[in-house]
Amino acid sequence: MLIVGTTAHLEDLDRSYTYAQDVSVTALAVGPFAGGVGSLLPSSPHPVWSILDQERVIQLEEFDVAPLVRLPAETAQSLAVSSGGSLVVGTEGAHILTVTSDGVVGEVTSFDAVKGRDSWQNPAGRLPDLRSIAVSSADIWFANVHVGGVWRSRDRGESWQNLIPPESDVHEVVTGDGGRVAVAAAIGLGWSEDDGDTWQWTTDGLHAGYSRAVALDGDTAFVTASTGPDTTDGRLYRCHLGEALEPCSGGLPESFPFNLDSGSLAASGGQVALGTRNGRVFRSSDNGSTWALAADRMRPVRVLRFG
Repeated sequence: MLIVGTTAHLEDLDRSYTYAQDVSVTALAVGPFAGGVGSLLPSSPHPVWSILDQERVIQLEEFDVAPLVRLPAETAQSLAVSSGGSLVVGTEGAHILTVTSDGVVGEVTSFDAVKGRDSWQNPAGRLPDLRSIAVSSADIWFANVHVGGVWRSRDRGESWQNLIPPESDVHEVVTGDGGRVAVAAAIGLGWSEDDGDTWQWTTDGLHAGYSRAVALDGDTAFVTASTGPDTTDGRLYRCHLGEALEPCSGGLPESFPFNLDSGSLAASGGQVALGTRNGRVFRSSDNGSTWALAADRMRPVRVLRFG
């Protein structure tokens, strides 16, 4: 099951089923949610959650969406699932909310007090973004501020530790199995294999080092790279962690005339998907070796995830 969210609709691409139209899909998250009803989607082991129009949090059912809560303001940007029994929501201004299974919204005030946040600056907007959130299988939270670095909480938001400084300009953080964490940043691909305690970085094999999107599938990383924020040369790469990156080809365009942005990559069990701002979805079923066009003429794809 491949769920695709665009600036205008929410769709299960595998079933060609549209869940909602005339909505902007801000974020998608897949995973367990303590106290929830469990997955009602065919062939999906976990519930799928989404943020619509930066305000409404919903769960996907087989042929409908189940509203969970309307957030206090239309500022939601990112979403993750905590096994501790809540959804974790990032908002404009680099704030974090939690949402319980019965729709109670809470503020993570500890994140508003982290050291140095007064110096965070967003080159693309008035306020810093909470661009992405990831939660590991051990329920460790990772928050990616643009531009304010990557922060980790081992106690479900009670306290925070800075892992990557703001000057690295991180655009997305994702978690994988075995303590793996990866980031796409203006300085390339970064990864950790110990839940963020230590990091390695590489641009080896990239045509340029500016990266916007990243996905993990086991020890394989997929990352986009370009020449900068206003690029006309965005490309997709893959590697086994610790090895040189190689271009993804075999049916995928060598280059796109724009950035391949945060949220546009998903990978799971050998399946990989890439969404683009000109409304196309490319898909691989062999860990990125070969690709096929799965959808065309959509509105700009903002996020996609395998359920």
